Amino acid sequence: MNPSMHRSPRRRPAISFCLALLSLLTARAQEAGPAIGNKPPPDDRVMHKVSGIFDTDLPKTERKGSIRFIIHPHLGDFTRRSYVRIPLGIRWGVNDHVEVTATVEPYFQHGLKSGTPGNGIGDVEFGGKYAFRKWLQPDYDVSAGLNVRLPVGAPPIDMTDGFNHYSPYVVVSHKSPRILGLTYFASPRIDFMEKSSVAGSFRKNDTHSSSLILGGGFVLDRYPYHYTLEAGYQTTSLIGKDNKQFFYVRPGFAWDLPRKLTFNSKGRWLFGISMKFTEGPDGLRIDTGGKIRGEFSLKRLFGGGNRETPPK
Repeated sequence: MNPSMHRSPRRRPAISFCLALLSLLTARAQEAGPAIGNKPPPDDRVMHKVSGIFDTDLPKTERKGSIRFIIHPHLGDFTRRSYVRIPLGIRWGVNDHVEVTATVEPYFQHGLKSGTPGNGIGDVEFGGKYAFRKWLQPDYDVSAGLNVRLPVGAPPIDMTDGFNHYSPYVVVSHKSPRILGLTYFASPRIDFMEKSSVAGSFRKNDTHSSSLILGGGFVLDRYPYHYTLEAGYQTTSLIGKDNKQFFYVRPGFAWDLPRKLTFNSKGRWLFGISMKFTEGPDGLRIDTGGKIRGEFSLKRLFGGGNRETPPK
């Protein structure tokens, strides 16, 4: 008898729960009230990718010439690890349809838990995105891009899987004509994995070889609140070295913090949380995430550009 048949009864409750959660959140989004002032939030206040909370690169880019500095520490590291990761990144709008990003992920020993991982840089990431300004518009927005993640140095073994990741993707999104601020999206992508010289370890239900991911979901912008949901199917059968299937769903929430909570600092501060359910060969895995992310326009920091008054 095929061993996979023994696992199917255990999978069904988790998959059914994920599908029920997806249906519930979609219904709640459709019932949500209007955005503040019955207007959508400005472009620089909608939901962007926040790694670990909302991982989809939607078809929107920074304004031409805009350079934004990003910092988003992993809050959960203070209770789960002996070190804290504090990614530092830059997002640059090359022109009105091209955006490039670069991120380094330093780690620092925080001393609240046992262990001496030291301090250093664990990985670097960079990417590029092209937004199609005419294709399928005005009904749909489309973008294509590539993200690359490379482990470097000698990070703690649980910080990385020890592989280089090359991830081309396409995202198609559609704004709801009935519900203000609601955007649906679909995103096929590929994760090519290549073994690096950096030691790492796999977690439960991590893929061990290259995979194809078919994902989708929605974003509901209700400034200063943002509701997200990502769900999808991942398989190593077509391009990987094994034959494994994974299903995942991740609801998330982000809040634009008011200036009174950020000591009237410039820029945009987001607090985000999420919970990801992944059903795979190793059973059900549940991941929770929490982050605070700061975004700062370099032009505004150094006195250039238009000075809009940030929302209170």
